[in-house]
Amino acid sequence: MRIVQVTPYYPPHTGGIERYVHNLSRALAGRGHDVTVLTANIPKGSPVETDDGVVVERCACLARPFNDPFVPSFFRLGGGVAGADVLHAHNAYSCAALSAGVARRRCGTPTVLTHHGQHMFGSPFKDLFVTLYRRTVEHGLVHRMDRVVTLSPSDADYVSAFGIRKERISVIPNAICPEDFLPHINEDTTGFVEAHRLEGKKRVLFVGQISTRKGVDVLLRAINLIVHGQGRDDLVFLFVGDGDYRDKARELARGYRIEGYVRFPGKVGLHDLVSAYRSSDAYVLPSLSEGMPTVILEAMFFGLPVITTDLPCLRDNFGDHAVLVPVRDEHALAHAITGLLDDAARCRRLSERGKELVRSNYTWNNVVLAYERLYEQMTG
Repeated sequence: MRIVQVTPYYPPHTGGIERYVHNLSRALAGRGHDVTVLTANIPKGSPVETDDGVVVERCACLARPFNDPFVPSFFRLGGGVAGADVLHAHNAYSCAALSAGVARRRCGTPTVLTHHGQHMFGSPFKDLFVTLYRRTVEHGLVHRMDRVVTLSPSDADYVSAFGIRKERISVIPNAICPEDFLPHINEDTTGFVEAHRLEGKKRVLFVGQISTRKGVDVLLRAINLIVHGQGRDDLVFLFVGDGDYRDKARELARGYRIEGYVRFPGKVGLHDLVSAYRSSDAYVLPSLSEGMPTVILEAMFFGLPVITTDLPCLRDNFGDHAVLVPVRDEHALAHAITGLLDDAARCRRLSERGKELVRSNYTWNNVVLAYERLYEQMTG
C-alpha cells in the first residue's frame, strides 16, 4: 500500500507529533508499505532523503504563524499524492491538515486525519483565535475527511460534536518503540547526575516543550510553594527540552529565588534522555491541553510515577495509573509532588502499574496493526 503522510514538522525537529509520525511511518515501512512523508524543511536539511525506509520530502516554509509552518507547496499536493492509496494528515490545527483537505477534494484520494488532541496556548489572544478556528475552519476540515483518528474516547466525543458520525471516527492510541531505548537501558547514569548537579536530591523530571501550553509556569510556581511554602530543600527539578518560553522560565525561577532547585539542560540526545528518565524519581507534565503524550508513555516505560493534569484525554488513558491534578492549580500540583515522593509505597504501585500498562498496550508493534486495518477499510 502507498501511504503519503503530511505533517507540520518531522525529526530532527523535536516534539510529540513529530515522534508519532516518525514512529508510525517506520512501523508501516517495516511492514512492507511504501511510505512518503511531506513536511516543512525545519530545521533546514536535505529536500529529499530516506530515513528508516521512509522517503521524507522537506518543503520550503514561507512563515510560521502560531508556530505552524505555512508551506505553499502543501496546497499543490495533487501531483504528490497521485497514485497514493491513502493520504494521512496530522494535527487539525495546521497548514498541513488544511492542505490535505484541499487535496481530498481535488484528487479524491482517501484521506484520514489524526487529530492529536485539542489545542490551547495559555495566552488569551491565541486561545481566542483557537476558539474561532474550532468553530469555523476545524469544523469544515473534519467534514472533508473520510476518517478521523483520535487518541482517546473523550477526543472522539469532541470530534463527533462537529456532527461527524461515530463510524467515521476511530480511537487509536499513541505508542512508543521500546527498541529505541534498549542500547542505553543499562548504561551508567553517574555522569549525567554529576553534570546536572542532581546528587543527594529527589529528582522530578519534566520533558517537553518549554512553554506555557505545557504548564511550565505553573510548575515553577509550584516549586516556589514547595521550597518557600513547605520549606523543602531535598528536591531538584529537571526541565528537559527547549522552547520560546525557556528564557522567561529562567527569569521566573530567579524571581522566585528557586534557581538552585531547577535545571534547564535544553534539548538532549537519546542517551541523555534515557539517563534523565532512569535517574529521576517522578515525572510531571502540568499541560493545559494534550492528546496522548509520548513523554508520559516513556516515563511509565521507565517506571516513573507520573503526575499530570486532569484533562479528559489524560483521564481516559491514565486515570488509574497516574496522579491527576486540576489545570493551572499550582497549590494542588505542589502537594501532589511532595505527597507522592513522601509515599514510597504509592510510588512503587504507580511505577509497576505504569510499566505494565505501556508494555502491554502502547507499543508501535501493536498499534500499527490498527492503522493497517483502518487503511484497508478506507480503500476496500
